[in-house]
Amino acid sequence: MNPQTQAAYLAESLAELDRALCHLVYSATACADLPADDPAPSEEALARIEAFTSRFVRVVDLMSKRVLRAMDQFEMYEAGTLLDVANRAEKRGVIESVDWLRELKDIRNRISHDYAGDRLSEILVYCREELPRLLKTCKRIRVYGAALLAK
Repeated sequence: MNPQTQAAYLAESLAELDRALCHLVYSATACADLPADDPAPSEEALARIEAFTSRFVRVVDLMSKRVLRAMDQFEMYEAGTLLDVANRAEKRGVIESVDWLRELKDIRNRISHDYAGDRLSEILVYCREELPRLLKTCKRIRVYGAALLAK
């Protein structure tokens, strides 16, 4: 990929992350009044919770699979595993730790495979607790990405 294409891909990835973050914040607000320990949530409540947790996962995927990889491409790193990408992101200071990103990927898998909603309250609590940290991380990523594109 040539430098112009890399810059365009990074800019597009950051813009997509911004759009996903707007949807995530909207969903977080839409289900803020719902109790996490409701043993029989209504269909409407389930829809709001599922939208929030799905959007949380989408942001995690965009961040880790697209934006951080786009930064690597822009900075001319070889494509590597998610662990390689996470290590470089931690060195850049855009993620707190590789372990935290791994934890997010684990919750992503739990959300994706919780077909019957058996862990819904546990997942909702986790996503609510981690949302501020995820938002701060995405802000650091956007600042770093903007600095790369300004060079």
